[in-house]
Amino acid sequence: MRPVILQLDDAFERQPALERDVLARGGRVLAARDLGPALRLWSRADTLAELKRRIGACLPSRGEAEVVFAGSGDFHHVTPLFLERAVAEADGPVTLLHFDNHPDWVRHAPGRHCGSWVGRAARLEGVARVITVGVCSPDIGRVRSREGDLALIAEDRLDLFAWEAPDGGDEVVLEGRAWPTISAMGEGPFLDCLEATIPTGAVYVTIDKDVLRPADAVTNWDQGRASLDFVMAAITRVAQARRIVGADVVGDWSKPVYGGRAGAGWLKRGEALLDQPWRTPEPIDAGRVNEAVNLRLLSLFEGLPS
Repeated sequence: MRPVILQLDDAFERQPALERDVLARGGRVLAARDLGPALRLWSRADTLAELKRRIGACLPSRGEAEVVFAGSGDFHHVTPLFLERAVAEADGPVTLLHFDNHPDWVRHAPGRHCGSWVGRAARLEGVARVITVGVCSPDIGRVRSREGDLALIAEDRLDLFAWEAPDGGDEVVLEGRAWPTISAMGEGPFLDCLEATIPTGAVYVTIDKDVLRPADAVTNWDQGRASLDFVMAAITRVAQARRIVGADVVGDWSKPVYGGRAGAGWLKRGEALLDQPWRTPEPIDAGRVNEAVNLRLLSLFEGLPS
């Protein structure tokens, strides 16, 4: 896989070894920090269109699968831009395998918000299904789930395997569908279930590090309970029988810088205060911890069958 660093924030300033490894492996660095404040949390359509144009100019031809490191989880709505590139060159339909502590399916600013991009991704031509893995947040509870794009379930576009259910039960039940939790199944049996659930021979992987327990990553969001070893084992298992046609990784902690038109920066600051944990200005060792995760993921994806 060809590695790419997409610079939208300051996350990679704290990760010099990652940039060295990416360049040493023939990868690319796409500088777009000028777009970062307008993209962070949510974006206007024209800003996403400009980023798409720059991606096409910097990476005119995929040639091979790409693994993209894109900084904070506040930028998870860039995933569809890279997913589209992968789908365009895939031989047949693609399943999106989504590791996250949140379902990212809210209806606000569809496709342009870091919490709303799944609906757009699931409905892209060539995407057969989204499988979301590892959620622990209350977003999938009976009350908060009403804010979600539940039509994805009715349209049979989404499977949701939470780490644990908000009510403490052994399964998540939404729109007449039920999925056992990973904690109830156990990690090994879940991997068997995951493999059986994927309907296509091609898979695109997106990872938000907030799916990981705090011991394994430092993010701008509340975090889940998965270990990095579990996420890597799941990807390795999937890759044994299917082709990974692309991947992206977000969830690095970075200093929030918000911007956009007509006071968007103030609106974003207010949203972050409501949604994100309050932290010290910079968590200790955030760069070191997240760089170690990124380096392991880089080696994993590079070693997968082409």
